[in-house]
Amino acid sequence: MKFLLIMTMCSSIYQTCMPPAEMHPMYDKYETCATAGHQNSLYLLKEMGPRVEADRITVHFECKQMIGA
Repeated sequence: MKFLLIMTMCSSIYQTCMPPAEMHPMYDKYETCATAGHQNSLYLLKEMGPRVEADRITVHFECKQMIGA
């Protein structure tokens, strides 16, 4: 069984979200996927810099179980 990390960035100010992005490669364990979700969230927020504050950016993620993958 594999887990696919899906990340979504949203703006609390504009009440909009970008389309969800599938992050590859897939992970063998849920724990690894969840850890990668937190690490990628931090990376994205740091990369966006001042825009995070101005647009009140939030990052959401899920680890979707892929049956048969």
